[in-house]
Amino acid sequence: MIGSAMPVNVTQLPTGTQLPSASGSTSGSNTTLTQNDFFHLMTTQLESQDPLNPMNSDQYAAELAQFSTANGVQQLQGTVSSIGQQISSATGLQASSLVGHDVAVSGNLLAYAGSGTAPGAFNLSSAASNVTVTVKDASGAQIATVNLGPLGAGMQNFTWNGSETGGGTAAAGAYTFQVNALDTKGNAITATPFAVLPVAGVTLSGQNGPTVTLAGGLGSVTLNQIYEIY
Repeated sequence: MIGSAMPVNVTQLPTGTQLPSASGSTSGSNTTLTQNDFFHLMTTQLESQDPLNPMNSDQYAAELAQFSTANGVQQLQGTVSSIGQQISSATGLQASSLVGHDVAVSGNLLAYAGSGTAPGAFNLSSAASNVTVTVKDASGAQIATVNLGPLGAGMQNFTWNGSETGGGTAAAGAYTFQVNALDTKGNAITATPFAVLPVAGVTLSGQNGPTVTLAGGLGSVTLNQIYEIY
């Protein structure tokens, strides 16, 4: 860039004048000038110019500005890279803190351990005068109903204690649920289901960032797939 834009005119320099060597020079014909090298070359030529026939320094100033711009871009790239690493570390730390917590992810899965309760969640598009949750087994057969009554719009949570409609208790395993919500006129209200599942571990080296491993071999999700943390 320097050679084509404003070559140093050695014929204007006094005999014996030595030019500063480029700090980034390499062997052979390839020479790389740093901003500091270019500044020394410019000042050397300006000091040696004919006072009665001064040189035009506009091109030198333009070249120096280009050096400054390139240097600024490199510094900005380094800063952005550093910020990216810090964000990645913070994201990994946040993901690690989820182990042992339940998270709501898209789906209608109910994980029942054989005792206690199985949690679930759903989002109502508007307030409902009556809401029921139907629990189904792996074959799709209805085995239980949970009556929740009237609920407001937004995220709602429920639990199923494993009791079946016939009076028995369901075995441990994975079940599904369906939300039926009606308004005061009997019209159906949209209910988006969410599976509430425990976090068993975290993988920090995922292609799309940290991934959260769900307990019971129920798969894994990325952080942006988690809707709510309990």
